[in-house]
Amino acid sequence: MRSMEFSGRSVDEAIFHGLVEMGVTIDEVEIETLQDESKGLFGFGAKMAVVRLTERETPAVMDMEQIRQQEPREERPARERGGRNNERRERGRGGRERERFGRGRRDEQTGRRSRPVAESYAYSEELAEQMPAAQFLKQILEKMGIHATLAAVETDGGLRIRMETDTDGLLIGRRGETLDALQYLVSLYANHGRQEYQRITLDTEGYRARREETLARLARKEAAQVRSTGRSVTLEPMNPYERRILHSALQDFDGVTTYSEGEEPNRCVIIAPKQDD
Repeated sequence: MRSMEFSGRSVDEAIFHGLVEMGVTIDEVEIETLQDESKGLFGFGAKMAVVRLTERETPAVMDMEQIRQQEPREERPARERGGRNNERRERGRGGRERERFGRGRRDEQTGRRSRPVAESYAYSEELAEQMPAAQFLKQILEKMGIHATLAAVETDGGLRIRMETDTDGLLIGRRGETLDALQYLVSLYANHGRQEYQRITLDTEGYRARREETLARLARKEAAQVRSTGRSVTLEPMNPYERRILHSALQDFDGVTTYSEGEEPNRCVIIAPKQDD
């Protein structure tokens, strides 16, 4: 169970930083305010807000199994009565395709994680074996001493590659920096000598989907505050991928507009009140 402290110019900003860095949603953590922000006097003695975010514990799997055993047999879903045989039939062809890729949001009743939206893609280990980009990634991971099972899918948005390892967190890094670096290297390799650019997206543990969901939710929260107060909000510096998520999440949000300002790597998204024409 992770517990981390974060600071910001306000309590909301500190919480925002924490949720983004931990890759969780607000309903997945307990929030404790350690210090409220203070503007001080004439700029002197100003204090940042400090909060502690602690991941909520999930119910033990054994407890849920005991609950299932107490259910009347005739009321259990057919899939549960069929056990693993039904799961095998549902997988059909391509039995090597795995079902454990990604971590979605925890179900509020079971404590289990549902699949994020991005998991609807039909990832295939066979396709990954045929893709030079995926094999290049596998070589990089092997040189890092990491054994990974790769699966890939081709979409309108390019090639997506999923990695499954026993050390998934190591591949993500702080705020996804390791994952972004690997993605950059694989993208360079995949597009070397190509006339048409191919977008490469790497993921593990469903990190991309969780982070996108967190950013979009928090962006809408900040936008609601901007619309209510009429004051612009400057978010923390983010990479181009994350800024696109914010712009996309708020493009149809009434009463606000977004734009980016600053130079990399400190370029920020600003949410501002929309001026009436």
